[in-house]
Amino acid sequence: LILITCCLIVFVIIFGFIVQRRRIKASSPVFLLIILFSSIIGFASTFAWYGKPHPVACAFQPWLLGFSVISLISALSAKTWRMWRIFRSTLKRTVIKRAKIFILYCIMVVPAVFIILVWTIVSTPTAAIEEKDGEDHYVCTTGGFTGKPGGIVFFSILVAYDAIVLLFGAFLSIVTRNVPSFFNESKLVAISIYNLGFLSVVVIPVFLVLQEYNPFAAWIIRTVAILYAFSATLLLQFLPKLVGVIILDRGSESSPVTLTT
Repeated sequence: LILITCCLIVFVIIFGFIVQRRRIKASSPVFLLIILFSSIIGFASTFAWYGKPHPVACAFQPWLLGFSVISLISALSAKTWRMWRIFRSTLKRTVIKRAKIFILYCIMVVPAVFIILVWTIVSTPTAAIEEKDGEDHYVCTTGGFTGKPGGIVFFSILVAYDAIVLLFGAFLSIVTRNVPSFFNESKLVAISIYNLGFLSVVVIPVFLVLQEYNPFAAWIIRTVAILYAFSATLLLQFLPKLVGVIILDRGSESSPVTLTT
């Protein structure tokens, strides 16, 4: 999956910056790259749960998964906000600079990074020996100043913040549903956002329950959920572009797009 994502990065660089194609330019190639790099980090985060738990691996878990998830959600929301700003008025031409969109992306990502940073300092994820089914096992747990309750609190805060950004993206996808079809990614973004939201609502409670009774089953569910969430998002965002550029347009040059400067 990481290799496929790297190939998509090459695709976006070629048709978004070098040999520019209208379908890619209209989707803001910078944010397509952010989605791809976020997905790579998300896929790589699963390796932090492989093998015997180690304090370093446990400490990286919230950073790798937490950052990749909020980065992905923020990029999708920023792309939809761009469409809303461009097409909210049919009477005047609107140009949205990439810097402005990137600032919005950063505004959404920075609070999550701060939450994870405080989590790491106050309730440091670490590895410890705990008794499971009458046997001692190394597991990832919470250390720092608070112990296990602190980890649950910070995890809940991070999930709540991610949910707020998801709702913001869902709202934008609704108000941009009537954008002209060629530029309209709101439906695909909406499906991606709803998919991530539904997955979170279903998987997180199941994982928390299984974690106490069957850690191996919880590990399987978490890994499958991570791989599915990022894979499904990439499929929804990039399959139409691949088909459009390679098959429908057959790589032919399109008229330039000046939605951003």
